[in-house]
Amino acid sequence: MKTFGRQVTQRQLSQAMGLSNALISSWESGNAVPPEERLRAYARFFSSNRSIEGSVHLLPEDDLNEDETVAMEGLFEEFKRLRDQGSEEAPPPAPPTPPAPPRASDVGELGGRFLYYSDGQPITILCTPLSRRQLGYEKGEPDLGKLPPAVQYAVNRRHPNFVRNLANGDIDPLVEIVGHLRAENPKAFVQWFTYDNVSSPDQLTGHLILFGGIDDQLSDLPSGNQDTVGDFRDRLKTPVSVVWDNDGVEFDAEFVVTVDDDGVPTIDQNEIKSTEAFRSTFLAGDGGDDRGRQLLHGVPQLTSDVALIQRSINPFNPDTTVTRFGGMFSRGTYGAVRAFTDARFREGNEEWLNRNLDPDDFWMLIRVPVVANTTMTPAISNPGTLLKAS
Repeated sequence: MKTFGRQVTQRQLSQAMGLSNALISSWESGNAVPPEERLRAYARFFSSNRSIEGSVHLLPEDDLNEDETVAMEGLFEEFKRLRDQGSEEAPPPAPPTPPAPPRASDVGELGGRFLYYSDGQPITILCTPLSRRQLGYEKGEPDLGKLPPAVQYAVNRRHPNFVRNLANGDIDPLVEIVGHLRAENPKAFVQWFTYDNVSSPDQLTGHLILFGGIDDQLSDLPSGNQDTVGDFRDRLKTPVSVVWDNDGVEFDAEFVVTVDDDGVPTIDQNEIKSTEAFRSTFLAGDGGDDRGRQLLHGVPQLTSDVALIQRSINPFNPDTTVTRFGGMFSRGTYGAVRAFTDARFREGNEEWLNRNLDPDDFWMLIRVPVVANTTMTPAISNPGTLLKAS
């Protein structure tokens, strides 16, 4: 829907009101009748253009000025009239109309839609930097001459063999997606850098593709970067988060979804009643791991990862989008990207997405299989692939 000259999605409205997307949809389709207190919240949202300033949100009634209060009361009475009239006269809901086939202008050069940007705006990919611990040094400035050569190539910008992407923890999905984006959008400018190189909100105003977990990056970023990335993260409202165990082991974490009494995902603190957790799976064995996992060279053997795929309006520029591919491990991020780049799977996955979710405003948790140390491309329609979605 469009209001105040700006597109507001059903998902944004449901999140602003602290309700499920399915409930909002049932009201707007006529399959359910909203109570008066919900109609009043509707009226409050649409009575002020401040509802869409920054992130989409619902203003407290006490914060409305005189003009906004008058507008709210008028809308409330009109909404009640339409509701009462509709409940008396509305015919049974019509069966759903199948989606129309895409126009030629809606698809990219490879025939895809999900990673095609018809407006031609710049596309920026943000990647996960390897931490100091992962690079082999913890605190202070390292003695570069004592670091292994490959680490010097990653961190010493003055080294003749410096490789810009050697300290990029998402290099596999980056290589995968850059070629696809440039083929699908041959006229678009595509750039990429790691989160530690984000210093200004202006860098985040085009179409964005995010790799990895933003939450995990903040503590490792310089203070100047933390402010920008942290503010951006806070505006990407989703009921999904990554929670790490307290044991400090880098393999012990899970995706957690906050849900209401009916198991519907929600971000409203007043509605949250419980959580659902989703973990990666590992090869079982007696390798000395306290979780019963088989260890090889000191690390557990991954058999499937969990990954988040999300798309929403860019909170820094409502004319562009944010797309997020984030696995518990790099395997999951890579598999999530391949779900929409692999020529054998992308068409089927796009069709599933268009049939079941709003392709411009959704999130899903999927399972990415790892077979014989190879990350497999997930087919979302396969049983067991989709874990949770909204």
